[in-house]
Amino acid sequence: MDSAFDVLQALGIGIALGMLVAATGRGGGIALVLGAILGAIGGAIFAGIDDASLPADAIAAALGGLLAAAVIGSIVAGAIRRGGGGTGTTGVLVTLAGAVIGALSVLFAPLVLIPLAALLLLASARRRRAQRKHEGLRVLR
Repeated sequence: MDSAFDVLQALGIGIALGMLVAATGRGGGIALVLGAILGAIGGAIFAGIDDASLPADAIAAALGGLLAAAVIGSIVAGAIRRGGGGTGTTGVLVTLAGAVIGALSVLFAPLVLIPLAALLLLASARRRRAQRKHEGLRVLR
């Protein structure tokens, strides 16, 4: 049971670190790789070198970092495009949200399921919206 809580905590740390990467406003493959790497490092540091759940923690944190960097990064990039400015306020808000998620994941591991579900819902909604956009463009041909 403790290992499940450790994995949830590592997942939350990975999500938080992925959000920090996304707060910079840089999208693309570099942000995804950096989110996954930082997540894995954060999960491994959190687990400790002598912990038996080190591989599971590192993998969960890497996946959380990758997911957060992908979803939140595209949202931040879109906000920057529409706003025409720098990351400014958007980056600060994303950073604060990431810090809150990281702290909550350490204190109350099951609460990590809420931001995880929110990220998955956001990813699904963005994918559906992109498909509808491309369907409309195909009709114009």
